[in-house]
Amino acid sequence: MIRFVVAGVFAIAMLSRTVPSMAADPTQEKCTCDLVRENVLDNGASVRNATACWSTEDPDRQWCDISVQAIEGDTRQQTIVNELVRLQNDPEGMTAFLQQQAEESVLSNETPANMEYLNQARAELPALMKASDKLSAACVEGFIRYQEKKEFFKGIDEGVFSCRIGEATGWLRMSFQVGNVRFVFMVAPNA
Repeated sequence: MIRFVVAGVFAIAMLSRTVPSMAADPTQEKCTCDLVRENVLDNGASVRNATACWSTEDPDRQWCDISVQAIEGDTRQQTIVNELVRLQNDPEGMTAFLQQQAEESVLSNETPANMEYLNQARAELPALMKASDKLSAACVEGFIRYQEKKEFFKGIDEGVFSCRIGEATGWLRMSFQVGNVRFVFMVAPNA
């Protein structure tokens, strides 16, 4: 809980310094874990100045944790997108990259005392990513095509794996579901 409060304070501090841009447009497609999808963000959390992040979500508890990987203005988001482009035809390489990103962002976080089941979900995530390697590659291919040609991407829903490209923003949202826990990788398109 303390970690979530600290993350919230950090987000508020960063938001006060944010310069309006496409990634600051407040929509549900932007680095958010609104756990009840409605027209208005009314629960969960959001980070408006992030350009790449992971969220860990438990919709049953309406709980989420956001790990920011890149903030507007830094080069980390471009590095992530470049690596996705490079690996789009290499499902095994894509999986290794996503596993590394997850390790840095969601797999190494401390588990809240009342949510020990997260440790089990985290332990299962790498195997789920490996099992979804071809879907991840297809997802990233759709993301890249959408960026380059603005080609429509209908998304992927295959049980424990889903992928969406935000229609308004072009953000990639790749989700891996382990039990009740969702791990969601989100990245903004190139500007």
